[in-house]
Amino acid sequence: MTTKHVLELAVCTVTDKEAALAARGKAMQAVSRYPGFVSWRAVTACETADLLADLVEWQTLEAAREAGKRVMTDPDFAPYMAAIGSVQLMQHFLTERQI
Repeated sequence: MTTKHVLELAVCTVTDKEAALAARGKAMQAVSRYPGFVSWRAVTACETADLLADLVEWQTLEAAREAGKRVMTDPDFAPYMAAIGSVQLMQHFLTERQI
């Protein structure tokens, strides 16, 4: 069964991986309480030491967009934002098929 939830994919490089990983844990806890939050899968690249990706699932695109605004002023998210050197990709997706 395919859900109509929205997947948000953020891929970024970090300036201090250890600090970013610690900060990401706090950010995940904060975002998990946002309206429309479903899940967050945090991954690190195998071949590129400073590359992280976050796959966050939202009930709706509107919930994802509202969360995007909210993280900009959320003090629990600020340390993670500070650890990000550059954003390679930040996009919302709908699942077409899944097996």
